[in-house]
Amino acid sequence: MDSGALLRAAREAAGISLRKMAERTFYSKAYLGLIETGQRPVPAGVSAAYERVLGTTDLGRLTSAARSPAHVDPNALADVAAMLAATRRVEDATGALAVLPATRGMSAMTEQFAREARTARAEAASLASEITQYRGWLEHAVGADTAARRSLGTAVELAQESGDPDRLVHSLGFAGYVAWGATGDYAAVIALSDAALAVRGAHPVLIAYARMRRAELLAARGERREAQSALSAADAATDAAAECTPPEAMYWWTPGFGCVQRGGVLALLGDTDQAIEEATDGLAAMPVEHRRTEWLASALRRVDPDMQPI
Repeated sequence: MDSGALLRAAREAAGISLRKMAERTFYSKAYLGLIETGQRPVPAGVSAAYERVLGTTDLGRLTSAARSPAHVDPNALADVAAMLAATRRVEDATGALAVLPATRGMSAMTEQFAREARTARAEAASLASEITQYRGWLEHAVGADTAARRSLGTAVELAQESGDPDRLVHSLGFAGYVAWGATGDYAAVIALSDAALAVRGAHPVLIAYARMRRAELLAARGERREAQSALSAADAATDAAAECTPPEAMYWWTPGFGCVQRGGVLALLGDTDQAIEEATDGLAAMPVEHRRTEWLASALRRVDPDMQPI
């Protein structure tokens, strides 16, 4: 990821248009566009102006890390993680397509960190897994399922390298989600589900989500008795996770979303009225900023194709 692309990624993560950045930095839009696309070098004054507008992001440190990935340190990784968190919120408001280019850039940069870092290598692999998983989700959301499966396969490999159980469970779960939607290969998807649930030491919220996904898969496959048993296990895991704060990568998980997800399982089991009732209650309990997101709309369609956010 070159320095200009890094400026663009940081700007887009903050939800600031190029026109607004030009107004706030007192440079022309055309000039900044040339810099962000690599057609002009990044002067120190422009980098400083972006930092001033964006607030806390240390673009100088990130630029140095991008140029010399072997020397990436935990501070630079924390800066990228902050950009990722901001990008997710921008996606919630604007959709997957708007943030995919910046995410691909961050993914490529952190994958290079994971390959070349001399220190903080496990941390770099964990962050690269998280961003590449997010990239795969975005690619799936815009219909690029071949690219999505490739990205999610890389995310799983990076999670394994990192030794982070949360990363491994989450990446395996998303790999299964996309494979199910793209290929309908239940055997392969359930194998991914088995692998996720075999990981030890993962966050209780991730386990609850993984167990509910397993119930959904079994219900979709028509294995009613097994699905009902899996749903009971998922309910118990959800209760156990009730007081836990989700990991940052699962900021979208709330008790309300859990009800929507459970509604999707009930719908597949044929209990449509109960499914809609639980999903409606869950939707009402969700944060307002989550209710118009593409990922929630996708979950609601699994409950009832005609169900709309409040």
